[in-house]
Amino acid sequence: MKETARDDVSLILMQGSPEAQATVDLLAQDDPELVIADHGTFWKITSPTGHIEIDMRRLSEELGSEISLHQWLVIMSSYIGRVKTNPYTFTLTSDVTEIHRA
Repeated sequence: MKETARDDVSLILMQGSPEAQATVDLLAQDDPELVIADHGTFWKITSPTGHIEIDMRRLSEELGSEISLHQWLVIMSSYIGRVKTNPYTFTLTSDVTEIHRA
């Protein structure tokens, strides 16, 4: 049986914080294709398209208070995919960054 490549990426967030809930709410608004599963103590957010991006500026607006990438990383438990960051965004992608250059 031949295996095929998959583009799925997943993000795991701890539940119980306003930051996690705001992230889930924002992602659900932005991308209806995301599969958001409530596992009681954590959220598993999966993108079949191979891309999840969290913009800290928009998340700060959703929260009503500023949050930095470093503060947000505290609620992120795990991920499946490749990560790219800058001071304002956390991007999870299935792209092989050395091959898929913008």
